[in-house]
Amino acid sequence: MKRPFFLFFIGLVLGEAVAISLNRIGFFVMALFLFILILICFGLYQRIKRKRSPLFIYAIIFYGLFFAGGLLLLRAEYPDTADQMLAKREIDGTLSGNVEFVKKTAEGEYQLTLSEVSFWEEGKGSLKYKKGSYFFENYKLRAKCRILKIKVSEKKIYPGDQISCTGRLSAIKETSNPGEFDARTYYYSLGIRYQFFGKAISRKKERPLSVYRMAGRVRERMDAVYRYILSESEYGLLKAMFLGDKTELSSEEKRLYEENGVAHLLAVSGLHVSIVGGILFRFLRKRKFSYAVSCICSSFVLLFYAIMTGFGNSVFRAVIMFLIFLLAQYFGAEYDMVTSMSLAGILMLYDSPLRILESGCIISFTSIFAIGMIVPFAKELEEKRRKSKLIPGEFLIESKWKKRIRQAFFTSVIISMVIGPLLLRFYYQWSPYSVLLNLFVIPAMSPLLLSAITGGVVGLFQLWAGMAGCIPAVLLLRGFHVIFQFIHKMPGAVIVTGCPSWWKILLFYLAELCLFICWYYRLWSAGCVFILILIAGRFCRPVPTLQISMLDVGQGECIFLKTPANETVLIDGGSTSKKHIADYTILPALKYYGTDHLDYVIITHTDEDHISGIRELLEGEYPVKNIILPDTLAMRFPEQKTEKREVQEKDRESKKNILEVIKKSNANVLKISKGDILQLDRISLSCLHPVKGWDDEDVNSGSIVFALLYEEFTMLFTGDLPGEQEALFMKEVPSPVSILKTAHHGSKNSTTDLFLKIVHPQKAILSAGKNNLYGHPHKETIKRLQKNGADIYGTLWGGAIHIESNGQKYQINYFKNQ
Repeated sequence: MKRPFFLFFIGLVLGEAVAISLNRIGFFVMALFLFILILICFGLYQRIKRKRSPLFIYAIIFYGLFFAGGLLLLRAEYPDTADQMLAKREIDGTLSGNVEFVKKTAEGEYQLTLSEVSFWEEGKGSLKYKKGSYFFENYKLRAKCRILKIKVSEKKIYPGDQISCTGRLSAIKETSNPGEFDARTYYYSLGIRYQFFGKAISRKKERPLSVYRMAGRVRERMDAVYRYILSESEYGLLKAMFLGDKTELSSEEKRLYEENGVAHLLAVSGLHVSIVGGILFRFLRKRKFSYAVSCICSSFVLLFYAIMTGFGNSVFRAVIMFLIFLLAQYFGAEYDMVTSMSLAGILMLYDSPLRILESGCIISFTSIFAIGMIVPFAKELEEKRRKSKLIPGEFLIESKWKKRIRQAFFTSVIISMVIGPLLLRFYYQWSPYSVLLNLFVIPAMSPLLLSAITGGVVGLFQLWAGMAGCIPAVLLLRGFHVIFQFIHKMPGAVIVTGCPSWWKILLFYLAELCLFICWYYRLWSAGCVFILILIAGRFCRPVPTLQISMLDVGQGECIFLKTPANETVLIDGGSTSKKHIADYTILPALKYYGTDHLDYVIITHTDEDHISGIRELLEGEYPVKNIILPDTLAMRFPEQKTEKREVQEKDRESKKNILEVIKKSNANVLKISKGDILQLDRISLSCLHPVKGWDDEDVNSGSIVFALLYEEFTMLFTGDLPGEQEALFMKEVPSPVSILKTAHHGSKNSTTDLFLKIVHPQKAILSAGKNNLYGHPHKETIKRLQKNGADIYGTLWGGAIHIESNGQKYQINYFKNQ
């Protein structure tokens, strides 16, 4: 039987899929259906081949065992008592364990990964049950933990050390916003389930001969060499590419690589591992070293490099596959990529079953599957297709280089077709030119990494030699930058698609298969008809709806609207508790909803917790067509004092700064006041406050208030308006309001009882950060809302809030519950 381990790997994956979807009957049925379907297909294949040997029965038995094993492995990863308690609250205490990996952030802080972790709750003991509750006492955690917020100046820490640290233990929180990086899934896939915010750290034991320590020291010294000899931009890129640390990588460079579809170059992956191990192995063999010596030396260097870069999922997979390749070389056996991939997958899922959920791991294995199985099959069909055009007795004549270019391009297209739908699912955008870019950037990575290795190693002894060794890498990086900038400016360089559902991903694959069949059989007419059907299907979708999302930005506010006509509006966007919210929260959410520009940005007022992200968007030159500001004296003359207004320095600088950024942007600036209406297809936004020329010493009192009307659906947006100003417009609000955006993060000085009795909202949403300094939302506001019959949703309780309406009915839910 050929490739039995691939069948076992599929069984293991499907078993885990069933375990994941036990609470979702649709996915459970689908996984079970796939399990039975693969059994039937495998049986039919064996019958056609007429190889009904005992091995067939054994393969079926092992397939079932691996299926059951996958189910049991993932069920064992379900939260235990400690996980459930940490999900509800954070616990102060002392943590100890062995340091596996050390990273220094740009803020001068350590990020440590610990294994064999023990925890003592402050003033208590292990996880015991007493009087209806659990508490900790010398409890050994079931998984690894990452330590944050330890200053580098506090203590010199190296991998291999055994340390003790005081601070606060918590679970890694699940993502609360659409499109946001899923930190919990990523760290769970690496076997890390907890995070610890440290205060003071001490070394309990030092292990100078630990491999982890030696790898950490080499990494630290090579990092110092790169920092000294390279420019800031090239240092950040090379540190990310070769050392696996993106802390020094600028957001502009990162975005440039991502939007050109070559972000895989910025992570230490299988490509890097195969280059490092492959170059060394071939070098030793050419120098007439034996297979044993070449394999042992290559294995040691490869494992050392993997430890040095943190042993990520792609690296783990590539190391296992390369070690299998070396074993095949040593024993003189034939190396099969698919079998090697399957063994790597089985070992990785056994080590950490939750790797099945991590996007990088899924794409990595899908790429290897495409290279190992689909590309050879497609190439065989392509050769048959070319030969079918020949007259009997005629032969194909093609130059060596032309054939290589054609095959490389064909391979790139096939791989892009296989992983393309997954990239849309996980990254929400497509770069059409990446098919061509990868043709030359991937081959160029071999000399680039060889130069980086040479420069880093010799730079440990002589800096001038390290500088000379890095010259090829620097030239290639600069060439990449020029080419990527040129491509990025071309039309259609980045197509933002949004996040397609899994059934749409399946349709993508079926469409690709149909187009491939039309290409192979030269059914051009059928292909054109099929493409027209796809285009027609694009416009014959279900009736579009109004979508509103209140993002979880901590202590701040940001609301995104997308109309049925695909017009987009951002109402505020700022935070005082989270940094870089444009890059980490707002932009990912816009991509998730398939948005590559904003038609309108509404700034209700200029408090920092409402504008910091908008400032970042404009400084990053994100396409914004119109910016709407309140038509108040404070916005007209931000530095001028009036009878009512005493300008504070902080407010003055905030207004002045955002107005300067707006002026530099290409956006059209509009001023809005009471009575103005913004019409968006069938949706209207009617401004209820402030009146033109409003002036008050409190900037919140000039917040834009507007009512959204969409047939039977109504929603009221109130900014940070104090309760004193609510009487100015409350009688003009269409009552009852479907949804009220609670003013000023739920402050007790807003949303008065009289206002609620007149507006009578069915639902109320509010944005506030957990454990914020202001105590938002105040208990008084919550009681008033409940008293008036409103169901309350808050970002601090469930993350981003998503609302969808067709104009008649509406649905409201937390994003993570969708």
